[in-house]
Parts: sequence; C-alpha cells; structure tokens
Amino acid sequence: AVAETCRRHGILVIADEVMTGFGRTGRWFGMDNWDVHPDILTAGKGCTSGYVPFGFVAASAAVFDTVAPHGFTHGFTWSHNALGAAVGSAVIRRLREDALVERSRELGERIRKDLCTALDGCRAVGDVRGLGLMIGIELVRDPGSKEPFPRAERVTERVLAAARDGGLLLYSSTGHVGGIDGDLLMLGPAFCISDDEATALVDRTAAAIRSVV
Repeated sequence: AVAETCRRHGILVIADEVMTGFGRTGRWFGMDNWDVHPDILTAGKGCTSGYVPFGFVAASAAVFDTVAPHGFTHGFTWSHNALGAAVGSAVIRRLREDALVERSRELGERIRKDLCTALDGCRAVGDVRGLGLMIGIELVRDPGSKEPFPRAERVTERVLAAARDGGLLLYSSTGHVGGIDGDLLMLGPAFCISDDEATALVDRTAAAIRSVV
C-alpha cells in the first residue's frame, strides 16, 4: 500500500535493506516478502557476511537512465572497493550453492514456533514475531494491553545478562515505546546454524527470559 501510494504521487520508493537484505528475512531482500520492487535499494552487512565492511546502493533502470546523462558526481575515500566486491561475490555464491536463503526461511519458521511453545504461559512475553532468521521477542508488563515495563527496571539488560551467563549472546532493542520504554530481544543467528544449535538457542533464550520475568 505504501509503495502504491508513493508511485501514484510520483515519489520514489527507497528500501533500506542493510539489516534485512541477503536472506536475513528468508528472502533475498526483505521487500521480496511483499513482492515490492523499490526504485532505490541500499544494502550492506549481509552482502559480505560481515567479513569486510561494505555497502552499496542499487537503482532501477528508470532512475539510472534519468541520472546517468548528467553523471554520477560522487566519490568517497573507500569507494570502488575491489576487496569488498570480491567478498560480496563469494558470499552470494555461497548463499546460492548452499541454499542458505531457503535455510533462513525454513529454520526461522521452526525457531519462531519453538519459541512460542517454550514461552507459553510466560505473561511477560507480549509477542514473538519476525521473518526468516530475524526474530524479535517483545517483553511487556501486561500482555493484554501491551503496557511496557518502565525503562528503569532494565528488563532487557537483565535478560541479556542471564543469557550471557548461559552461554548465549542476544541482540537488544529498547525505547521503541514513546522513545523511552519498551523491551525487545532480537535473534539473528548465522544461516549455517545447525538444528541442535537452533534447539539450544530456543532453550537458552526461554530460560533467560523466565529467570528474569
């Protein structure tokens, strides 16, 4: 709906795929989940699997043909990076040959279902959501109203500490409710995670949450 509205009014659709691109959401790009083709796309991180700092911008033919006659007047110290391009090419080849994008989609569905089962009855869990291997667990004071915990209680930080003590590193996000409150745990495992490791991820995440809330 957003893309359709933009195009109806002659507005370019720009997709930030830095975190969601290259299979993280179970599709090559996050926008593919809704069959949306942006006019401009930015990407990074996953395109080199984190081995080399690298990012890029891609544009549709219509955008390119409009800008090209006037030249692309830009330049950065680290632009046109041959090493980054080589690593990115190798990562894309590995994603294709090992079917890791499909692996992200299938394993992500399993992990979300297993998390819901492991956290069933835990009143502090407001939601388990995500696509592919980009999964979030929202922690709330009241699951009915989704009232958040006060930031002063530092729920996210306490769960992260408990998980770390159990041998697991989680990604945190706070302040998404009113810019202050809100507790969210994020899971973004490697696409090559084994089935046994996925089970351990679920078990240790659930144990850390239950030990705090």
